[in-house]
Amino acid sequence: MLAIPSDIWEDMIEHARALDPHECCGILAGRNETITEHYRITNILARMSEAELARFDQAKLSDLKQLSPAERADIAFQMDAQEMSQAQKDIRQKDITLKAFYHSHTFSPARPSITDIKIAMEFESYREKLSIPEPVHVIISLQDKTNPIIRGYRIRNSTATEVPIERQ
Repeated sequence: MLAIPSDIWEDMIEHARALDPHECCGILAGRNETITEHYRITNILARMSEAELARFDQAKLSDLKQLSPAERADIAFQMDAQEMSQAQKDIRQKDITLKAFYHSHTFSPARPSITDIKIAMEFESYREKLSIPEPVHVIISLQDKTNPIIRGYRIRNSTATEVPIERQ
């Protein structure tokens, strides 16, 4: 189970709403199973080159290539590497642990897409080399704008398994 304090829970929803229709993304860190820190990370997908887009699955890539760069951030995300590095540095300085990555789905349910699973598996391939613990993948759905839904998943061997999340 992952425990998220109400102020961080509400801030994640506010982050998702502020960037809607673009997907937001960020990092959650803390101790044990409780989140204590929240890092908003810039979604740089709109700035990515055609070559950089190749990391997405074929169906998503086909969709992305039909959209303008600004519209691409409506259906996918890519975290800014420099901001991720700064967050990791802060996490180490505070002697806490990266617990989760989060992002929003502005038009779809709070469950991992094929692209989300592919990206999680790419991360898994080098996570252990970086001594980063296995993260929960938290998704904020704005499919119903008046009733955001937040769910978490462990993604192993290309399979997503829901992890209980508790708002504290």
